[in-house]
Amino acid sequence: MRRRLAEYRHAVWDWNGTLLDDTWLCCTSLNLLLAEDGRPRVDAERYRRIFEFPVIKVYQAIGFTPDEPSFRAMSVRFMAAYEARKHECGLHPGALDLLDGLSARGTTHSVLSAYERTLLEATLRQYGLRDRFRKACGGDDIHAGSKEARARRHLDDLGLAADDVLYVGDTAHDAEAARAMGVDCVLVAHGHQHRDRLEGLGVRVVDHFAELLAELPAAT
Repeated sequence: MRRRLAEYRHAVWDWNGTLLDDTWLCCTSLNLLLAEDGRPRVDAERYRRIFEFPVIKVYQAIGFTPDEPSFRAMSVRFMAAYEARKHECGLHPGALDLLDGLSARGTTHSVLSAYERTLLEATLRQYGLRDRFRKACGGDDIHAGSKEARARRHLDDLGLAADDVLYVGDTAHDAEAARAMGVDCVLVAHGHQHRDRLEGLGVRVVDHFAELLAELPAAT
């Protein structure tokens, strides 16, 4: 039987694509690289169907054959384009309401992201959100690698039992990170991967935060 959302003591949130509506910007930034290299653009639909971790696989899916040095160079170019416009991104509809609604019922929050840690911290502060999270765990670099090892450390750092924690993400890799932690997972299909990529992973999938908000009982 599915547990009620408010029964979890803590929610671990992915940032990019889950709370932050930045899929359009990542697609735009990728297309900038493609245009500079004389390659065809990808539309948002295809982007969401080819996106995966590690992100080097995205470049491979669109015809690049990067070795490690060239992938790192492309990552620098991508991040420059992304960072120049990230201030244009907003949170997904219902994100603040869901954070507030869970907090009002005693749930605490943290962030586990592939986004480089100093950029993550700065961005959370930019959106006035840093104080809402007990812990913000970003990546060691800008190359968006695996989160699984960090996920296990994240749970240890929180000092909570796995049964008390829910992981909320937007990609299949978030389900993998949740599995590494041994916690329940909900994937929201409004981010970087199409719903078709999220079905069949053995975790719950919803289309929008509104579905989760509707499950919260009235605060007492």
